[in-house]
Parts: sequence; C-alpha cells; structure tokens
Amino acid sequence: MTIGDLPQLLGPVRTPTAWVRPGHIGYVGPDLGVDPHSPSVAMLTVGVDGPLVVHTPHGPVRTRSCFAPARTPQRVMAAGDWILALFVDPAGASATMIADEMTDAAGAFGLAHRHERELVELCASPVVEPDRVYARAVSGAGPVGDPRIARVAAAIRAEPAQPLRAERIAANMGLSTGHFLRLFAQHCGTSFRGYQRWNRMISVFSGAVGGLDLTRSAVDAGFATPSHFSETFHGLIGVSATTVLRAGIHFDLGERAS
Repeated sequence: MTIGDLPQLLGPVRTPTAWVRPGHIGYVGPDLGVDPHSPSVAMLTVGVDGPLVVHTPHGPVRTRSCFAPARTPQRVMAAGDWILALFVDPAGASATMIADEMTDAAGAFGLAHRHERELVELCASPVVEPDRVYARAVSGAGPVGDPRIARVAAAIRAEPAQPLRAERIAANMGLSTGHFLRLFAQHCGTSFRGYQRWNRMISVFSGAVGGLDLTRSAVDAGFATPSHFSETFHGLIGVSATTVLRAGIHFDLGERAS
C-alpha cells in the first residue's frame, strides 16, 4: 500500500457546507454540539451518518429525521457524525410543507421525513447541492395566509434593519395591536419580534460570509450591539457565530450574493 492508495481506502473527502437563501439557512457537516435552545424559526434535522437523539419533555427519542416547529424548546444530538440542519422561515409555506412530510410524531416534534433516505443520500455526497437538498425536503402545496400579514413579512425581509412598530402597523390596518400580533403569529408561526430577529440575523450572517466585518454587519442589520447579535444567533442556532465561521465550512450564498 502507498500514500496514493489512502483516498480509495478512506473514501471521498466531504466538505462541511452551509448556505443562505431568502427563506432558509442550511448546514450539512459534523454535529457542532448545539446547546438547548428555542429558535423562533422552524427546523428540520436529519442524521446523515446515523440516527438522532431528540430530547423531548417526555424523554429522549431516537429517529433519523426530526422537525421542530418555531419556538419549540429543543436539543437534537447526532448519534453518528454528520447532520443536515435546515432552519426555515416560518412565514413561508415551506415550514408547513416540511411538517406535512413527517410521518410520525413525538409531542410537538415531527419524526421520520417521507424522503428521509433520499435526503441522507444527497447530504452524504462529497459535493452537497443545497437547492436539491431543500427541494427534496419541501413538497406539496403551501397554506393560504392573510395577504396583509404577508405584505408585512415581505417588508421585513426586504429591509430587516428598518425599525417597525406593531402599534403603527396595526393602526394602519384598522386593528388593535393585540389582534395584529395574534394574526402575525398565526400566519408566520412565530412572533412579530422573533421574525424581525430572524431576518436581521440572516442579513448579518450573509454579510460576514461575504467578507464584511461581523461587528459592522450586525449594526447595519439593526442590532443594538454586536453582543446583541451574538446572543440572538446563539438563541436561534444553538452555537455561537464565531464557532460556525471558524469551523472550516464552505459557504454558499446563492442568489443573496448577487
């Protein structure tokens, strides 16, 4: 045996990959060891090399794939090495569509994605194609929502740093603030403030991956301080932004890079 024989013995080299798209953030790579958290977005996790252990209020559950709705307290750990983690904009149809693909459940968690085997195969490939992974995770027809709330969500996505006040938006719609906030949560699956934080976080992360200063990106996106961004990122993803940016991950910004 020679050194040249090692690649054949070890198999193809896989590169951890993360991507940012207008409606979701994805990651395929080693389990980064997330802390318990309650993200304001929906999340699909798939064990690429083996099953997952999902810690629920009723005890741990072993499964190969798990879907958690927005604001669900969670800690998902990989029994194998690599995972797929898909953080999905709860205002879009994709969160409901992924939830509909889960064939089992444990409390608030959906288990066993209908196309689990295909997702594992796509994520185990030496070259991960983010848009194919996302397309396989999402299928079906999305729900019909309130067009007024859809316009507000679109405005937040377009200018995440813009300070929007629920009271003013509700008054413009002729609604009470409480009614507007309930409608927004019903339509988007998360709170008005949580949705703003999610889109600001995407803006910062896209800027940092594109080579911009992380501190400046955080301020430009509307965070009061860099530490505020750090706390928000950890609360959404379960690990620090610095850990992700230093993990040797290949980043794909897709159409957001244009």
